[in-house]
Amino acid sequence: STRAQAFAARFSLFHATAPSLHEALRPHSDTVMSRAMLPLAAAVLLIARLPLLEAISSAPHHSLISSEIAELYKQTGMEVKAPVSTDAEDVAMQPENQSGRVHVPFYTYPSVFALVTCSVLFIYGHRGFAVVLSVMIYLMALSTMKLSVKWVFVKYAFGFPKFVTSLHFLCSGLVCFALNLSKRSRQGAAPIVVPTSSEFAFMILPIAVATSISIGADNMALRLTSVAFAEIFGSTTCVFTALIVLLMGLPFDKWLFAPILVVATGCALSTAGELHASVPGILLMSTANAFRAIKASLQQKLMTGETKERFDPSTLLMWFSVPSTILMATSSLVFDGAEPIRQMAALDSETFRGLCLAIGASCLNAVVLNLSQLFVTKSLGAVGAQLVGQAKAVLTVLGGVALFGDSVTTMEIVGFAQVLGGVYAYSTMETNMRLAREAKAQAAMSVLGGKAVQAEKV
Repeated sequence: STRAQAFAARFSLFHATAPSLHEALRPHSDTVMSRAMLPLAAAVLLIARLPLLEAISSAPHHSLISSEIAELYKQTGMEVKAPVSTDAEDVAMQPENQSGRVHVPFYTYPSVFALVTCSVLFIYGHRGFAVVLSVMIYLMALSTMKLSVKWVFVKYAFGFPKFVTSLHFLCSGLVCFALNLSKRSRQGAAPIVVPTSSEFAFMILPIAVATSISIGADNMALRLTSVAFAEIFGSTTCVFTALIVLLMGLPFDKWLFAPILVVATGCALSTAGELHASVPGILLMSTANAFRAIKASLQQKLMTGETKERFDPSTLLMWFSVPSTILMATSSLVFDGAEPIRQMAALDSETFRGLCLAIGASCLNAVVLNLSQLFVTKSLGAVGAQLVGQAKAVLTVLGGVALFGDSVTTMEIVGFAQVLGGVYAYSTMETNMRLAREAKAQAAMSVLGGKAVQAEKV
């Protein structure tokens, strides 16, 4: 197609200017070390090519629709995967969920559910029933979210992810508002928590802005890098999150970087596909990772810091859904205009009811996913929630192997084992360190109490 040719022409400028990163890494693209160290190698190779960014940016910009991208991958025999998603807006905005067909046998769900349940019990059983339940609901909602948005985008050809995502946020805010009203009626005259101006300006609004920026940067990056490279780079989100958590002064032991790196490298090893990247793509992926980490860290700080008595998951989701809805609706108006409404108005009554049902189902799924993600973040922390998302991707692939006989390479098996082992190690180490901190604090309080009693006797 014309756009496909324009896409190829645009990148021919980059390849003609200097040896590409793709060619530099091709001889070693299937080795364990190159995939594990890919982010570092990419940074070293691309530092000298930063001046090319301006030349690439000035080239004619053309974007491929998702079906054309999928066709290009199909012609090259590459396996298409998408970076790990952790919440409803990420899933809804992914190009891969806006094309293709969904064929999932009914018996898949109970089989995969049993596999996931056993894995979650093994990894998080020591954290208690509430944590296991929140993780299970989160994983189930995250898995079904892809199907629900494909129902909208594919069956009804309603290709307006920004519009749908704004509805997801709107429904999340309305449901959480109803939950808070219900909570108020049960607790008497307790008012609904209203954030202060500083809390809204410096905590809640930045969460909404970070969400929008991470979504936009991710979508732009997928047009400039291969999906395999994006998946590898996306696995470093947990590292970004750990660094942001440290910078914010939240509780985090530096020894936990060991299992985090094990998970990140395991994700890199288990990625299949051709590795191709560009300077703009790497910059955009770094931006997406950074803002996704900021969003999760701010959520953790609000729910576990000094404001933890004021902001539970439902209250936080209610308030940050307000600016998120406004930002997404504005983005939809800028890029899509009134086309979503016009397309819905042009449908016959039966198709219109079906589309509304599909959008409603995706909104319900998004509410459950966004709310459960906040419960997981409150229980496990921002880094722990990111690692749960990484484990979900591995469990999904293993379910495909067990149920459908999907092929898996030795490198992927090693990567899967690393991811699950790293998540288990992180959960165990974090629990032991947290209990040690609590015991130390309790001992300090006991000592202070004893001194106070002695002082009264004197």
